Amino acid sequence: MSGRLSPLSPSAPLRADPVFGGAYRIADTITELGIPGAYRVRLYHRATGRLLRETWSDPATGAYAFERIAWRDQGYFVIGFDHGAEPVNAAIADLITPEPMP
Repeated sequence: MSGRLSPLSPSAPLRADPVFGGAYRIADTITELGIPGAYRVRLYHRATGRLLRETWSDPATGAYAFERIAWRDQGYFVIGFDHGAEPVNAAIADLITPEPMP
């Protein structure tokens, strides 16, 4: 895939990430004006701006999760994109600290 990230499906095999892999996760919901939907969500390392993971939120709830990531002092930021018929500006959540996985 030459470095490109693609949306993960539940059946996609998990690959070890020796730099950003770990026992933590970031989980939240994303909505547009309070309405959940299927939005592309990308996770970035805050200090370097490196794109780490990408997924789609659940269409019914807007829930998404990035699991098995490392805890980092600098934290992360998440950007959610609306790819609907009338897309709106991206939503950004900054200074996110992961929590231990359950």
